[in-house]
Amino acid sequence: MAHPFSKLFELALKKSTPDENYVLAEAEKFLEKGYSATEIYEVLNQLRKSLIGDRDVEILAEACEEFSRHVESE
Repeated sequence: MAHPFSKLFELALKKSTPDENYVLAEAEKFLEKGYSATEIYEVLNQLRKSLIGDRDVEILAEACEEFSRHVESE
């Protein structure tokens, strides 16, 4: 069963461009709402591993890298 965040991250991925990473923005929103940074990061990382397209992988890799700072500070 997919995590509830996955669907929202997938929608954000469709809107994302190399210049605008909406996936990272969505992850930041979840963090602001009080969700665990570790949980969010794990969902981002699982989604990144499941992707095939280079563009999508790049966007998710950037989101994982940028978001990992929150996990480190938790």
